[in-house]
Amino acid sequence: MAQTISPLQVYFPKSWSGLTTTNHMSAIFADAPQMVSDAVSRVFGNSQYKGLDYLLTNIGTKELATDNDYEWMLKGDDRKAINIVSYTANDSTRPGIGLTEFTVELDEKYFQLSDVLVFDNRDYSVRIMQEPEANGVNWLYKVQLQGADKTRFVPAAQLAAGKRVSKIYSSQERTLNRTYGSTSFSSPFKMRNIFSAIGKEYVVAGNMHDRPMVFSMLDPKSNKRTNMWTRYAEWEMMCQWVREKENNLIYSTYNQNANGTFGMKGSAGYPIMEGAGLREQISSSYKFYYSTFTIDYLLEVLLNLSINILPEDSREFVLLTGERGMIQFHKAMENKVALFQPLGNPSRLFGSGQKLGFGGQYVSYKGPQGIAVSVMSIPQYNDTIDNRTAHPDGGFTENYRYTILNFGTTEGEANITKVYPKGRRDLMWHIAGSTSPFGPNTSFNTGAASKVDGYELMTYTNQGLMIKNPMSCAELIYNAA
Repeated sequence: MAQTISPLQVYFPKSWSGLTTTNHMSAIFADAPQMVSDAVSRVFGNSQYKGLDYLLTNIGTKELATDNDYEWMLKGDDRKAINIVSYTANDSTRPGIGLTEFTVELDEKYFQLSDVLVFDNRDYSVRIMQEPEANGVNWLYKVQLQGADKTRFVPAAQLAAGKRVSKIYSSQERTLNRTYGSTSFSSPFKMRNIFSAIGKEYVVAGNMHDRPMVFSMLDPKSNKRTNMWTRYAEWEMMCQWVREKENNLIYSTYNQNANGTFGMKGSAGYPIMEGAGLREQISSSYKFYYSTFTIDYLLEVLLNLSINILPEDSREFVLLTGERGMIQFHKAMENKVALFQPLGNPSRLFGSGQKLGFGGQYVSYKGPQGIAVSVMSIPQYNDTIDNRTAHPDGGFTENYRYTILNFGTTEGEANITKVYPKGRRDLMWHIAGSTSPFGPNTSFNTGAASKVDGYELMTYTNQGLMIKNPMSCAELIYNAA
């Protein structure tokens, strides 16, 4: 059965057992993730415009030679369970009764003679008695129920289509044995994404270049006040530009058709290309819905991302959420802590006499099996313009969304990386007319490229995002229904 992770998947992993003539192994999960605590702490203390883009920039980016599609390999587990298609037995209501052999139809040739298979209910297991045979579409396995009890049989519900079997070992004869269990493998499979192209412009009229405003605005970049409109306007343009780049990294939707074409074209007649952003790259099977948020539920999700994927000493995650989500996390932690400290934590009290105070906020959690998580607020999940579905506890549902990211390493590289084509990252320029950013052009000796009475500011970038292992990330989404 093909394993689908995300729409970026170019082809599916192929599994096999027996002789391997080429080394198909890939150490995808060999490198231990490292917590980006220094980057996270900086983000907590920065302005609202420094979110995901700032975080990823500090972790590291990857520059590629061209703006062609970019690809990476992903390696799954070499063991897996195989889907049952159907079964046939002399006694169809009691398959295996009296230790009789019966046939199980599976959708892959993954097992062989002597393998012992276990059903979804592990109380029932069978041994393969013959090499599997092809029926033109699937594979037929002749099996016999394990054990000595002739009254036992495999419940028909365990053999229904969609149920699965997996190999636990291979049982052999003790005398003159000629059969042996084989080693199974699963090939790496390829993921592919494309760059998104986004741009922004701002036109400054010539008569506005040196025009003062009647009120002053604080320029957060310099932390100084200015009465000059253009300084504020240029700063506002750049703030919006950074936000739009972040929006593209988070929300961009993959729009390439299966045949490599694109259904949307721009004004110049060339295709509009959109790569998959952060949220689309997280596998749909790793998007979990909740009605009541608890630390125990969060722990269960994090265990799903950790077991058989990450080492026990390297299970560290960052949760992107809104400010209301951070408060919700804090309250859930308070409820958790109250089980162990009913009277509260004395370190949260300060002052004395009539000037007592109480404070503190939980922003991290360390659970069992080495799981650790930090929460971080990002502007996109606090936005009141784009987020409009109300939440019963106040605010909007997106304020309570948790995007769970593993910022560790895979094969020595960051698991989540911004990707750019060489020379196409964050291009910025101005087109001078009667004026430039440096002042009016008052001489014929001054060159300009536009007849506009003013000047234009332009920004443009090609960017993409790569989650090397999308199965180590997830989302917790409030169930608005």
